[in-house]
Amino acid sequence: MKTLTVNNVCILTAEIVSGVVVITSKDTVHHQGISLTMEGSVNLQLSAKSVGVFEAFYNSVKPIQLISCNVEISKQGKLPSGKTEIPFEFPLQMKGNKVLYETYHGVFVNIQYTLKCDIRRSLLAKDLTKSCEFIVHSLPQKGKLSPSPVDFTIAPETLQNIKEIAGSHVLHQNWSLNCCLLNICKILPSH
Repeated sequence: MKTLTVNNVCILTAEIVSGVVVITSKDTVHHQGISLTMEGSVNLQLSAKSVGVFEAFYNSVKPIQLISCNVEISKQGKLPSGKTEIPFEFPLQMKGNKVLYETYHGVFVNIQYTLKCDIRRSLLAKDLTKSCEFIVHSLPQKGKLSPSPVDFTIAPETLQNIKEIAGSHVLHQNWSLNCCLLNICKILPSH
């Protein structure tokens, strides 16, 4: 399997995840079925710096499953040599009464959404698996916060965990953000 592509990597809540599974092979591929799994989960991750109470809490918390959906996109058969494209669509629906959180990769918490394609093959051939992450975000809620500009400076004295290196260039940049709330699907403007 060459690629697993999601049409729009940044998905709004309550939309449809769609894309194409592209399989490229030199020879005909016999398979026992092709399935696609969409999963979303909240994971607590431990930082190397934190030990003690937080570590004890971490060991007792299991990942929280937000979405789990499995669809067979091709029944048992064979794929011709060359390039085969199989389109797919999934509605972005929560599992039970769970809330669909935005994608987040933080120090202690990870909220991640993935698509995984499995090509099951006979006992003598190894199964093929490919996965990719897609980003989920919510539309901005109007009226909650009014945007206000934020000015900041990046300089050696404002940075943490940076060792001074002899002969290195002195970095001093002044920046301004139009607001503290940014759309993750848009490019960050620079001035």
